[in-house]
Amino acid sequence: MPIALFITRNDIIKNSPLQGAIDADALLPFMSTAQVKYIKNLIGTVLYEYLQAQIVAGTVGNLSAAYQDLLDEHIKPTLIWYTCVEYIPFSSIQFKSNGAVKQTSEQGTAPSKTEIDYLKQQAQTNADYYALRLQNYLISYSNSIPQYLESVGNQTQIYPDMTNQFFGGIQL
Repeated sequence: MPIALFITRNDIIKNSPLQGAIDADALLPFMSTAQVKYIKNLIGTVLYEYLQAQIVAGTVGNLSAAYQDLLDEHIKPTLIWYTCVEYIPFSSIQFKSNGAVKQTSEQGTAPSKTEIDYLKQQAQTNADYYALRLQNYLISYSNSIPQYLESVGNQTQIYPDMTNQFFGGIQL
């Protein structure tokens, strides 16, 4: 089954530090990876596949307010930042037929690995914040979104991750 993405390139460009010059084809694998790797883990297989089916069928606009809010206010920002987490380490590298090539510009300098790691960590912190909000929303509205806690009973299912995703301070 092809992946129906919960976000678009424009969602990322408008709501993250990634700029408009980024090719949609370059972002697509990172969007897809982030959606499967993080969002499916957070919302579980049953709800994930339900939302996928709604997107493919073109019936997302017919969903209840709880589902609309889930997609627009919680899944999208979470997925946008997790896409940044996946994209940042590869942002200056392109893979060509003769191997990996680091892109440079006449007017700029490439950031150091430390700077890239810092940017990735900042994106991770933002993503984890939104993931926690997503989890709290799903727990609060689990009566309105019954697929969240549904189980199909086989071992290929991912049950929603309810552990705290966000840590914003020092633990003593």
